[in-house]
Amino acid sequence: MRRTFLRVLMIAALVAGGLGLGAGAAPAPALAAYGAVKWPATGVITGKVDDRCPGYDNHDGYDIAGNYRSVISAAYAGSVSYIGWDAGGYGNFAIITHTNGWSTLYGHLDGFVSRMRVGEYFNRGDGIGYMGYTGGVSPPGIGGTHLHFEMLRYDSPQVWNSAGTCGQSVSRGNSIPFDFAGLN
Repeated sequence: MRRTFLRVLMIAALVAGGLGLGAGAAPAPALAAYGAVKWPATGVITGKVDDRCPGYDNHDGYDIAGNYRSVISAAYAGSVSYIGWDAGGYGNFAIITHTNGWSTLYGHLDGFVSRMRVGEYFNRGDGIGYMGYTGGVSPPGIGGTHLHFEMLRYDSPQVWNSAGTCGQSVSRGNSIPFDFAGLN
């Protein structure tokens, strides 16, 4: 039920963005080539889309465990379509809308950068928030501090497990080795 409610909110935000409501229209981002989408955080992959890492449940995105309050950046250029709070799940989270039906979701953030507002345009690599453990996760020291990162297409979580493995270290700003159809 909670996920259904969040998806309805996301659809409303995407429709509003498409109608030009909110802040002024953002410039259209350039289309991406293979690997042009970047990891939004530095840390270790502890969970993957529809794939269990030891000790973790299946879910809709990648979990990247890292340092509390480390910077989270936009994985690809786009406009903020939703900023919200989900007490039982994502905690502080944001959605950035890109081209061709793509959007990215960033969850469990400790907070956002000061210019984070619906309609605000962020370039790939711009800081958008800070890694935390808000929502339905444990406090730090018990495996809680991490980023939950999803790639969505037309509001549907996408499976892209070949981009990383459980226990792999990733660095913010490095290319995600995957071809996101429609972003290239």
